[in-house]
Amino acid sequence: MLTISKALNASQAGTYHTKDFASETQSYYAKDDALLGEWQGDLADRLGLSGAVSKADFMALANGQNPHTGEQMVKHRIASEQTNPDGSITKTVEHRAGWDATFSAPKSVSLTALVGGDERVRLAHREAVRAALSELERYTQARIGGNNPGEQTGRLIAAKFEHDTARPVDGYAAPQLHTHAVIFNVTEREDGSTRALQERAFFESQSYATAVYQSHLTYKLRELGYELERGRSGAPEVKGFSQEYLDASSPRSEKIREHLERNGFRGPEAAEIAAHATREKKQDLTKEQVLQAHREVAAEFGNQASRVVAEARQRSIEQGVPEPSPMRAQEAMTFARDHLFEREAVADERAIVTAALRRSMGEATFSEVRDEFSARREQGQFRTVSQRTYDSAQRFTTPETLAAERANIQQVRDGRHAFAPMMTEREAFAQANTRSFLNDSQRRVVHEVLTSTGRVHGLQGLAGSGKTASLETIREGAEAKGYKVEGFAPTSRAAAQLREAGIEANTLQSFLARKTETEPASRHLYMLDEASLASSKQMRDFLQKLSPEDRLLVIGDIRQHQGVEAGKPFEQMQQAGMQTSQLDQIMRQKDAELLMAVQHLATGETEKGVELLAQQGRVTEVKNGVDRITAIARDYAAQSENTIVVSPDNRSRQQINEAIRAELQSAGQLSPDGREFQTLAHRSDLTGAGRTWAALYNPGDVIRYESGSKVLGFDRDSEARVVGVDARTNSLTVQKQDGEQVSYDPKRLYGVNVFEERSRDFSLGERIQFTSGNRDLGIANRDLATITALEERSITVRMDGKSGREVTFDPTEFRQLDHGYAVTSHSSQGLTADRVIANIDTDSSRSLINDRLAYVAISRAAYDARIYTNDAGTLGERLATDVSKSAALDLSDVRQAVDSFRRDDPQSATMLLRDTNRIHVYSEREHRLAAVARDYVSKEDRVVIFAPDKTEREELTMLIRADLHEQGRFGETFSANILIDKLLSDKDAKIAANYEVGDVIRYGSKGSDELGVAPNTYGTVTSVDAEKNLITVTGADDSPRVYNPATEWQMRLNATLYSPEERELAEGERIQFTRSEEAHNIRVGNLATIAHIHEDGGVSVKVDSGASLQLTPEQAQHVEYGYAIESTKRLAVDRVILSGEAEQITAQREALSQLPAKLHELTVYTSDDYKPVPEPAVQKEFAVPAVAGIPTPDIDAPSIELEGYAIEL
Repeated sequence: MLTISKALNASQAGTYHTKDFASETQSYYAKDDALLGEWQGDLADRLGLSGAVSKADFMALANGQNPHTGEQMVKHRIASEQTNPDGSITKTVEHRAGWDATFSAPKSVSLTALVGGDERVRLAHREAVRAALSELERYTQARIGGNNPGEQTGRLIAAKFEHDTARPVDGYAAPQLHTHAVIFNVTEREDGSTRALQERAFFESQSYATAVYQSHLTYKLRELGYELERGRSGAPEVKGFSQEYLDASSPRSEKIREHLERNGFRGPEAAEIAAHATREKKQDLTKEQVLQAHREVAAEFGNQASRVVAEARQRSIEQGVPEPSPMRAQEAMTFARDHLFEREAVADERAIVTAALRRSMGEATFSEVRDEFSARREQGQFRTVSQRTYDSAQRFTTPETLAAERANIQQVRDGRHAFAPMMTEREAFAQANTRSFLNDSQRRVVHEVLTSTGRVHGLQGLAGSGKTASLETIREGAEAKGYKVEGFAPTSRAAAQLREAGIEANTLQSFLARKTETEPASRHLYMLDEASLASSKQMRDFLQKLSPEDRLLVIGDIRQHQGVEAGKPFEQMQQAGMQTSQLDQIMRQKDAELLMAVQHLATGETEKGVELLAQQGRVTEVKNGVDRITAIARDYAAQSENTIVVSPDNRSRQQINEAIRAELQSAGQLSPDGREFQTLAHRSDLTGAGRTWAALYNPGDVIRYESGSKVLGFDRDSEARVVGVDARTNSLTVQKQDGEQVSYDPKRLYGVNVFEERSRDFSLGERIQFTSGNRDLGIANRDLATITALEERSITVRMDGKSGREVTFDPTEFRQLDHGYAVTSHSSQGLTADRVIANIDTDSSRSLINDRLAYVAISRAAYDARIYTNDAGTLGERLATDVSKSAALDLSDVRQAVDSFRRDDPQSATMLLRDTNRIHVYSEREHRLAAVARDYVSKEDRVVIFAPDKTEREELTMLIRADLHEQGRFGETFSANILIDKLLSDKDAKIAANYEVGDVIRYGSKGSDELGVAPNTYGTVTSVDAEKNLITVTGADDSPRVYNPATEWQMRLNATLYSPEERELAEGERIQFTRSEEAHNIRVGNLATIAHIHEDGGVSVKVDSGASLQLTPEQAQHVEYGYAIESTKRLAVDRVILSGEAEQITAQREALSQLPAKLHELTVYTSDDYKPVPEPAVQKEFAVPAVAGIPTPDIDAPSIELEGYAIEL
C-alpha cells in the first residue's frame, strides 16, 4: 500500500536521507548499490538526473534549488516568528522540501522475497512501485497561489530508496519490503516555469496509486507461479502462510494497533502519530543478527516461506506464461461501474479504475483495465461531467444516471402550473386556520400547498419545525376536495411518523414494488417524506408511477443526511424550479440559547453554531479517546432519562454503549445478570455489485435469501452461513439451517442481504435499538425500546413513543437488535430527546465528521446538547466540512462561473457561460426583453433579473406582471402608495424649491422637540415657498409645521425625503425592500413574496432568507417590485438572469463579484449594435412564443462573447 507523510522541511529531509533513506541499517538483504537510491519522474529526466541519488543533489532539491546550477526553482522560506503591535504573533511556515511516499509490500510478499529468497519478487515490487509512481505523477499539479486551483503539469522529481526491514520492536527488526519515494516540492509548467506542488492532488490519488501498485505486483506474482488471496485489509496476500506467522512477523503493526486502542485514537493521522510514538531508538544490529532472527522465526513456523517459493517455482513451470485475458478487464470494469454508481452519481476516473483494479487483482494487467476504461468512454458508457474548480481528475457519470436525473427535472418543469389549485385562496386560508396552535410558518405552508398549481410541490422543513401538524392539516384539506392522501418514505420510521398525521403510509420501496394499479375514480395526493434520503432512480420510478390526475408533495430537509444510493433528487428538483414551501420556524428547542445555535447549524453557518455552543459551555475537550468515552458514559448515567448519545460511526457507538452499560451496572441502574444473544448486523459496506463478488464475503457471514431460489433450494427469507470462499472461481459455500452445504456463484443469485453475527448481552431495563423493521410486530428500523422482560427465547420491550406499547418477540427469530444508548447520526435523524450528548473525534474521516452530522445531532435536543471532542480548537472548522452527494447534472459549471466572477475573473466566467450556452444574443432590444420575461415566468421561484438600466427594469417588470396576471398566478390585488427615495444631497436638501407638494418626509430617531416632531414619524409636504425657502409639513396629527430646511439642520439631517408613487400589488407579488428594518434583520435590497394583504393596508410577506414577517402599513410603503433589480448584494436566490446591452454588462464587474456563492443558475441575455446585414426570419420550428403581446425575436444565437471580457463579438 501507499502512505504519504506530512510535508518534510529541508532539515528533516536531510536527516532522513542520512539516517534512514541511505542507511545500511534499513536494508540488510540489499546489494550495495541498492542503498544509493534511484531517480524517477519526467522532471528528473528534464533536469538530467539519473543513476544514484547523491546527498548534494538530494539536499539541493530539498531546498528548492536546481541541483546543477543552484538556481532557486521555488521560493525558499525560513520559519520565523514576528510579534505584532497588538501583541499577537505571526508565524511564517518553513519551506516544504517534499513528501515521503512509501510503498509497502504485503507481509506475505515480504516474507516470500526476503526470507524465502526469491529475488524475482523483489524485482516485481520495484516494477510495481515504478508503475504506481508514474500514475501518481500523471495527476501532479502546480500550486498557483491564492484561492486559485492547481494547474495540471504531470511532472515531478522523486528519489527512491528501497528498504527491507521494519523498525525494531524489542530488538527484532521484522522483514518488510518497502520503498521510500521522496517527492520533491517542485514541478514544471508548460511554459517552462517552475512552481511548488499542490499536495492535495497526491492525497486524492493515494488510493488509486495503491491499487496500481497492488494490481501490478499481483499480476507479476501470478506469472511467477504464486497463488494469492484477499487479506484482512483487502490487500493481496500470497497463499501458504499461516496467520500466526504473519502476525509474528508484524510486531510493529501490532504495537501501533495497541497504542491506538489504548488511547482511543483513530484515522490515518492518528496512526501516523502512533507510529512515531511507538518508535524504538535505533539499535546497532548486524546483518547476521537480523537475518539469523528471521531464520529462527521462520523455523518456529515450519519454514513456510521456503516451501511457498519452491511450490511457486514448480507451478510457474507447469502453468507457463498466462495468456492475456481482456474478458477479465471487461468484467472488472462492469463491476466498477455498478459498484460506484449505485451510491454516487459522479466518480472521478481514478475511483473507477481503482475499483476495477481491485476486482481484477492479478487477473488483468493495469494497461488492460485502463484500455477498457478508455474504450467505454468512447462508447459513451462513461460520460464526462463538468469539472469543479479544484478537481485534479476528470469526473464521469453514466447514461442511466443522466437519464434518471433528467426525467426528474422534466417532471418538475412539465408539471409547473399544470393543475388548478386544490383550494381557492380563501378556502386555503380558512383551512390553515382550523388549528389555532399552528404558527405563521405552518399556516403559510398549508396555504401554499393547497393553492399550488404544480403537479409536484416541495416542502423544505427544518428539523423540529412542526411538520406533522402541518401535514395533518394539509391532509384534511385535500381529502375535503376529493383527494385520496397516501404517504411514503424511504425509511419505515419516517413512514410511521406520517401515520401519526393520520396519513395512510408505507415505505417508498413497497410502493415501487407494487404492480401498477389504475383507479380512474380516485385522485391522489401522495406525500413523500424524508425525500433527501431517496435516490435519483427511486424518485424517477416513483414519479413515473403517478397517474395523470395525481399530485405529489415532496417533503424533506436538504441540510440533513442524504441517502445511501446515488443522487440528491430533492435538492436537484428545488434547483430545477420546483415550487417549494419553507417550514422554517423551529419549535423543538425549548432553550433559547440552544435554539440560536441550532438555527445557525440549520442554515449552514456551522462554525458560528459550534462557536455559540462553546460559549454556552456545551463543548468539553477530552483528548484521550478512552477517557472521553468514559466521561460520556458518566454524563449519560448521571441523567439518563430521555437522553441519547450520538456518535458518528458504529465502532465508537459500540464502545460508548459498552461503557454506559458498565457505568449503569456499577451504579445499580442496570441489572448485572444478563443473557447472551446472537444478533445480526447488516453489512452496509456491500453494494449490490459487491454482493456478487465472493471475495468480499467472510466465513461466518449470514446470508438471508429474501426472494429464495428453487434451483438452489433456498426458501424465501431463509438464512445460511458462509463456510467457504473461493475467490478464483467466484464461488461461495454456505451451510443451510438443516446442515446441508451448497456452493454457488453469487453473481447468479439476487435478492440477498448479508449480515455479520455478533454476541450481545442484554439485561432487564436495557435500552435497545432495532436495526431492521418488522411489519408483523409494528417495529420500524432504528426504533428504540426498553427491555421489560427477558427469557431465553422471549424478549418483551416497551417501545419509545407516546403509546409506550409493549412488544414480545423471539430473539432467535428476529435478531436485528443492538444496545440503544448511543446511536449513529444517521440513526438519530427523526428522533427527539430532552438531552443529547455528541461524541466528535476531529481526527475521524470527513465522511463522518461534517456539517450534516453537526446539524442532525444537535437538533435532536429539546433542552440541552453537549459535545465531547478531542480538539475544541478545530471542532468548528472540521464540522463545517460539506459532504453533499454529487449529481450528474449538478450545475457546477454555474458554480464555477460564479466563483470566477467573485474572484474578479470575468473572462473565465464568461467563457464558462458561453461554452454551456448560457449567454444569448438578440438583435432587437424588445425581442430580448420578451425572451427575458418569458424565461423569468418559466422559472419564477427564487429567481431575479439583474438589469443595470432603470428603464429596462421597468419594462421587464411590466412584461412579467402582465404575463403572471394572464396566467392567474396572482391573488387578491390592491392599490398602494409606495415611497421612492429622492436621494437629495445635503446641499440640495437645504433648498425649499427641491421639495414638491405631496412629498413625504420620514424624520429620524431624533425628531425635533422645538417643532413638536416625534422621532420616526412621517409628514407630508403641503406647501412650498421657494422665495422665502420655507416648507410646510403636515404630520399624522394634522398639525402643519413651517420651517426653513437650510436652518433647521437637525430636521434635515435626520430626515429622508420620498416621492410617493402608486403601485398595484397582489398576493404572490415579488417585492424588494427599499429601507432597512433592523428589528426584523431586513436590509435594503432583500427580496420577498407577498403572502397576504390585510384590510388595514399591512401585508404578510415571506422573505427569501426564510423569515415570515407582518409589515405595518407604514413599513409596507418601503417596498418596490422585486422582479428586476439594480444590485446583487444580499441576494438569497437560486437563479439570476442578467440582462443588458453588452457595454452595460461589461461595466458591472463589481456587481458581478457580489453574486451569491451558491447560485444554481445564471443566464445572460444581451444585444449588440452591429448589424452588417438584415436579420433572417426565424424558421417556424425554432420560433418562441410571444410574451405579453411582444413579437418573437428575430435571432437567438446560442452564445455571445462580450466585449471587455476578452471575448469576440
